[in-house]
This record gives sequence, C-alpha cells and structure tokens, in this order.
Amino acid sequence: MQPALEAALAELVLGPKLDPRDAGQVRAWLERHQIPAGDQQAILDTELERLLVYRELVQSTLKGALLRAIPRSMARLGSVFDEYFARFLNERGPKTHYLRDVAGELLDYMSERVGSDARVPDYWLDLARHEALHIEIAATPVRAQRAPAAALDLESGLGFSESVRLMRYAFAVHTLDDDPASRSEPSRTKTDILAYRDREHDVRYLELTPFATAILQRLLAGNSLKYSLIAAADELQVSLDDATLSATAALLADLAERGVVTVPIAATRDSSDHDPDRATLAAEVTPPHPPSTKHD
Repeated sequence: MQPALEAALAELVLGPKLDPRDAGQVRAWLERHQIPAGDQQAILDTELERLLVYRELVQSTLKGALLRAIPRSMARLGSVFDEYFARFLNERGPKTHYLRDVAGELLDYMSERVGSDARVPDYWLDLARHEALHIEIAATPVRAQRAPAAALDLESGLGFSESVRLMRYAFAVHTLDDDPASRSEPSRTKTDILAYRDREHDVRYLELTPFATAILQRLLAGNSLKYSLIAAADELQVSLDDATLSATAALLADLAERGVVTVPIAATRDSSDHDPDRATLAAEVTPPHPPSTKHD
C-alpha cells in the first residue's frame, strides 16, 4: 500500500495538475496507482485539497531554487522554460536531496532535448551552465583530507582546490550583461573558463588560452607536469621554447597566488614516452610557493 500511495503522491506533485472539480480525472489518477476504494474515498473527502497545496509548495520551492541559480537563462526563455520545467518534473523529476543541485539536473535533461527546438537560442545552454556554476562552486565543501604534498618535480602532478571547474563553451557567454532583462547575444567564440573560489570564498572566473586549457586539462586529470606540457604542445603544435615555458611558469605562479593550485602531489596518471630536457623545463616551469597577497 505504501509504495502505491508514494507513487500517487509523486504524480500529483510532479505530474500534470489535477482539477479537483473533475471527479473522473481524480478517480482515474487514484485507479492508476491501485489505491483501494476506502482510501480513495478518504483522499477525496479530506486530503485532496491539502495535497494540491503541497504540490504548489514543492513546485514553487523548486522554481525558486532555479531562479536563484539561472535567472538570466530563465528570463530569456520565458514560457518556453516553464514548458521544459513542467516536462522535467513529469518525465524525470529531481533525484537530488539538495536544492542547489536541481539546476544541474534540469540542464542535463534539457541538453538532450533543446538542440532541435528553434525557440531555444544556440547559446542558451552555455549561458545556463555558466550561471549555474556560481552556486555549485560556492557550495563546494572543503576537502576533509588533501593529497600529501610531494617535492615539486616534473614527474609530479599538482593539487587543485576542490572548487576548481574547467568549462568549455561554444559562445562567449561570460561577457553577457548580468541584468536578467538584457537580451544581448554572445559572440560565437570558443571560450575556456577556469572557475574557482578564492581565499575570501568569492567565486572567480579566469578566461584561458587554448594552450593553458590543454595543460590544465591534463593536470586536473592527474597527469604529471612533464606529460601535461608535452602533450599540450603536441596537441596544439606549440614549440616548448623559452617564451612558452616562461608563460607557463607565469600561469602556474598566478594560479598558485589565486589559491587554485595548492601543493605538488604524486602524479596518478602519466602516459608520456617523451623525455625532454629536464634541466631546462625544471628551471622554467617551477612555480613559486603561493604568496600571501590576493591577485585579482
């Protein structure tokens, strides 16, 4: 009996709205879930109106969480967003216990469906994911145990703040106005963003060059500094000359200052067969210890 009641309640709360004045519709809902006749009558007599109020409370709470996470994205779609929100609740529903994660689940659902919908701008998913990133990063719990520090070496990897996210967009959505009323459109420009929480717990965004992205992708995956450099250079056909190595050293030093890079750690992955000039790379790429001053 309990599973049947739970299934009936889930449909009532997340599915299409029931009209309490339509006795046939209400009876059909109860029959679908095989609710016994006695319980059906009790629900009709005393519980239905209260359950419908509960439905409105749940849906308004979920909608409010989304409005805090992706206000500009919701405003740009208007009633089309409401349509997808209703479909999401009816077809899948949130699985998470945390309101902050509802936006991510909804966007995963929509990403499978909006591509063929001419009412949804091509850039919309990039914008929505960029907006949702703020709450995700702000709420990331501090890691209880960090990887043990290792001596900084080309064979070692780098530890990163638990809040770090590397995002890749097809549009420059980070340049859009923060005003939900704005309808300006971003340029179709491939954009890589490193998002993180700084030492003052503010969420920050750093636009990356393709080479910086290629290096950080590999470091975040647990590869060694040596492998990450060489593989990134091979991928983008970049020469590991003095200028490139100096720029890489400056990048890592900047990330250390921002609190993005924490400590050197033992690499967990390394598939490189290359053996560069270790003395040159070590001299050029070794980042300093993080300074105490904040870098904006």
